[in-house]
Amino acid sequence: MPKILRYIMVIMASLVPQISLADVNIAVVAPKAGEYKNFGEELIKGVEIAAAEINKQGGLKGEKINVITVDDQCDARLAVSTAQMMAVSSSRRDKISLVIGPYCTAAFDEVADIYAKAQIFQIIPTTVSRRQIEYKHKGLVKMVGDKERQAQDFFNYWQKTFPNQNVALVYNGDMRNVVDVAAALQQEFLAHDRAYNLKSFNFANYADIDRLADEILQSGIKIAYILGEPQQVADLAKDLKKEHKYFAVFSNLYQAGEIYTQTLGNLADGSYFLALPSLKDNPAFTETLVKLRLLGFEPRGLNVYGYAAVQLWKELVDKANSFDYAKLAQALEEDTLSAAWGEVTYAEGNPQESLPYGIYRFEGGEYTQVY
Repeated sequence: MPKILRYIMVIMASLVPQISLADVNIAVVAPKAGEYKNFGEELIKGVEIAAAEINKQGGLKGEKINVITVDDQCDARLAVSTAQMMAVSSSRRDKISLVIGPYCTAAFDEVADIYAKAQIFQIIPTTVSRRQIEYKHKGLVKMVGDKERQAQDFFNYWQKTFPNQNVALVYNGDMRNVVDVAAALQQEFLAHDRAYNLKSFNFANYADIDRLADEILQSGIKIAYILGEPQQVADLAKDLKKEHKYFAVFSNLYQAGEIYTQTLGNLADGSYFLALPSLKDNPAFTETLVKLRLLGFEPRGLNVYGYAAVQLWKELVDKANSFDYAKLAQALEEDTLSAAWGEVTYAEGNPQESLPYGIYRFEGGEYTQVY
């Protein structure tokens, strides 16, 4: 039996004992192992905290919320197979009412089609590409907006902090989501008549990382925005910072991951990462933050976004007075909703404005938001 089929069978078997009669079931699709494990765990924990809070208050419409975690290993084939598996679970006992995720969106279109046909409401709690923003189903919510927003936020921070200094944009041309962000960053510099400050490098054009690092260093550039596979990002950053300790390396936190700090060790200090904001300094989040702390929970990373996805769904259920897919979709379009970061209006499942990225500086094992 192929490995992927064995894995799917294990998932199917593991779902059954977690579900009981008269419950409403939500599934979180996120990595529980591998290089993105920490982000998956953060997301799942936020969902679990939100569900536990609702259950403690008597449930949602009198029903207990069951949280089912599904590890798709950030594998497109597994994402599709697990979606198909959940789509055929139609009995009252095991029907999935909400899917939060998947965290990785390589098979985004196909997965979204499966959930829509099965009338399973879906909330994506992290960013997607602009081309995925254009992909619409009535019950598909791209909660925080698009990945390309990081290009605008990086440019603004660069203009404020490193004016007139040249930047190396290094990207993996074989990764579609990376190419989308790289193109957005190039467009951002071009739109502000600063294209001459940005020099682009494609990993695919270099036989090894050392030669790429040498070319960047020889050009006199001291700032790099690196987008690619986690190990690629880490290896190039290490080469650059070995030569110049204060070389300013930027990357997307969800691509760099733990591999970055493990590979660089002390050299990781002074590195910058773009990620969804912690919201701790956002006035709109104050009430939620206090509530979470009273529950003994200090939110970090994607915890907030897993928690917010459940709260968004709860608000829709309350407005629609139903778990029905069509009624939830209608409620989504009818009114402004209370997101953790403020009031948001969704049109065809997309927020009126993408949530800005935060920029964090890593120093001494801690991430400090600097923008």
